[in-house]
Amino acid sequence: MKAGSSIVLATLLLFPQKLPAMAFPLSDTAIRDAYFLGQRNDQKTAEFLKLYTRSLPLPDKGPYIAEIDLLTPYAQIVSGSSRHSVGYSAQQAAADYHSRGDTLLLQIRIELTPTYSYDDAVRAANDTARELNRQLYPEDFWQAFQFKLSQDDRTFQPRATSADPIEGTASPSDRGSTLRGAIVSLEFEAEPCKPGMVAVEVTAPTGQQVTVKFDLSKLR
Repeated sequence: MKAGSSIVLATLLLFPQKLPAMAFPLSDTAIRDAYFLGQRNDQKTAEFLKLYTRSLPLPDKGPYIAEIDLLTPYAQIVSGSSRHSVGYSAQQAAADYHSRGDTLLLQIRIELTPTYSYDDAVRAANDTARELNRQLYPEDFWQAFQFKLSQDDRTFQPRATSADPIEGTASPSDRGSTLRGAIVSLEFEAEPCKPGMVAVEVTAPTGQQVTVKFDLSKLR
């Protein structure tokens, strides 16, 4: 192993010791550390954020639950800072953190597939609209999915839920639609969660289910 690689490995191993797992509220120093880690936008930033991501294999059929992220208060600052490399200050990062408070941000990427197409998304949105007795659009298909965050025997309820559509090049089978999926965001209060394993469970309207786990005792 090269000397440079050894230094990087040693840094990564020591990194979690700078702050207790899931420590909040964050200190001014922790906020600035997270901000500057995000501003680096380099391999170290990518390796850090990778700890908060679970990538899943493509299923044989049905919708593709491609990726599940669970961001702690510290990781949210890193992620936000990495997306705003120009004109975003440490002071603004601190203001954003204090504005949202200490939360866990759960994000699920759902992609349409040849066996769960735009037409299936439309049907899912229409079926859910009838159940809720309100109007929904094709991009709201994700509301037919069920999302669960739990720890031990306790299930947590999100304080806010939203989604952004994923768009791309239209395919002939989708009748010109550019809808390719959705990124669903669920925001939870961080305080009830304790260091240890938490489980994220996603159930599709087709019945398929995926479960991933995160060890909060190993995340900042």
